[in-house]
Amino acid sequence: MTGPAVELRGVSKAFAGIRALTDVSFDVRPGEVHALLGENGAGKSTLIKIMAGLHQPDTGEILVNGTARRFASPRDAHAAGIATVHQELLLFPELTVAENIFLGRAPKTSLGTLDWTAMRRRARELLDILDCRELDIDMKVASLSVANRQRIEIARALAQDARVVIMDEPTAALAEADVQRLMDIVRKLRASGVSIVYVSHRMPEIFALADRVTVLRDGNLIGTMDIAAVDESRLVAMMVGRAVDKLYPARQGQSGATALELRNVSYRTVIRDISFDLRHGEILGLAGLVGSGRTETALTIFGITPATAGEILIDGKPATITSPEAARDLGIAYVPEDRG
Repeated sequence: MTGPAVELRGVSKAFAGIRALTDVSFDVRPGEVHALLGENGAGKSTLIKIMAGLHQPDTGEILVNGTARRFASPRDAHAAGIATVHQELLLFPELTVAENIFLGRAPKTSLGTLDWTAMRRRARELLDILDCRELDIDMKVASLSVANRQRIEIARALAQDARVVIMDEPTAALAEADVQRLMDIVRKLRASGVSIVYVSHRMPEIFALADRVTVLRDGNLIGTMDIAAVDESRLVAMMVGRAVDKLYPARQGQSGATALELRNVSYRTVIRDISFDLRHGEILGLAGLVGSGRTETALTIFGITPATAGEILIDGKPATITSPEAARDLGIAYVPEDRG
């Protein structure tokens, strides 16, 4: 059996005395998709940041192709052939597709100037490898969808000759069609011998792509198994520390009077005619694809983008919410999706 492309042995990490990882070992083999699972706070982000050179372990070691390495920075990880496709894509919107792919690594002529012809040709080749032939290498990234920006990040990883690619929640902001296309790209990379560390909460993707899966909980390694040897119920139980049927025990809840009501609320053309109510003691889910208006509705309720039509009622009384201060004074709090 081929040895690991990257291996972490007995890695521990603490921040201000709080343990994020405790004696965790993890490896990924050449041409393998190794899924990394765990609840929020399990230690996944810390582990992949150590692999990417963003954090240094307090104890333990990192081996690349069997040789001990120390990553003092992401540059060291890049030099060792490890690239990360972050959940928050790190691209420059005013640069072109080709310029983003080769940012900091652009080919040069014999005179030391940028070789634009070689850069554009190689960018085209990399995108063709990923079956992204429709992407214009001269287009500015600002005009591209999230899915296409992600493909540029993957092409950038290949441009630095990465043999290990870490994907952090890569489908979190993608529509279903784009998810399927990303999965095809992952399979193509695996077939070419690239190692993939795949971080995701989405079980169907894990079972469709992964060869092995590692579960973390509270900074501890719970186990590493072949994906064929586990089912979803067992993985969930490993993640949360209890059986699936204990996850959401039946409980008797009683909703009170209406706390919040939206009546045909609009904000310009961004959200239109939104109506729903929320009762005291109730949890109301607001679902939809990226761009459907979920976040925009929350922003309007909180007064960041005040309603331009319709009515908002608090405890049955009409409320004027023209600013976050007004919303706060009415007892409304907002926890945004980007809390970085």
